[in-house]
Amino acid sequence: MLDFDEELMKAEAPDDIKKMKTWMFQEQVRIQAKRDELQELNRELQDLKRKLEREKNALEVREKIIKKRFDDNEIFIAKKQKIIEDAYQQLALDRKALECERLNFEHEKSKYRRQKMSGPKPVHQSYESGAYDCTSFFRGVDNDMALRKRYKELLKIFHPDNKCGDTKTLLLIQTEYENLKSRYYES
Repeated sequence: MLDFDEELMKAEAPDDIKKMKTWMFQEQVRIQAKRDELQELNRELQDLKRKLEREKNALEVREKIIKKRFDDNEIFIAKKQKIIEDAYQQLALDRKALECERLNFEHEKSKYRRQKMSGPKPVHQSYESGAYDCTSFFRGVDNDMALRKRYKELLKIFHPDNKCGDTKTLLLIQTEYENLKSRYYES
């Protein structure tokens, strides 16, 4: 690169000075063109920066929406899982109640067969008159604690407020419980 001040001092002829001025003018034009080019690049970069900022904001909004949807789905799945678990628990209770009813039915069936084989009995018997066998609900119970436990289980199954509850059966259970309870407390 040419040192302009040195060259200007060395220049003695007007042609040299004219050349120097021409060179200086060309250099200023070139510098201005570079400045304009840099300003144009700066504008393009600013436009690109604004565009990227808008895209970034749009992506953040989309990410928040997706995260909220994901969280909502997690909550929904947890609720469904709770419903399924509750249904399985209810199914287990229903299965237990059905098994108890089956055992009661089998017991009544065998009692009916025994009565049929032993001969004719009076037609109208109720549980107050002694026709009811006191060991059907509490079979296998041999102490006070087991008696209370079985009684609570049977209340849960046969209470009239339950779906499959039965008032008559509950009265029979209570009568049998009171009879057995008095036996255990006496001994």
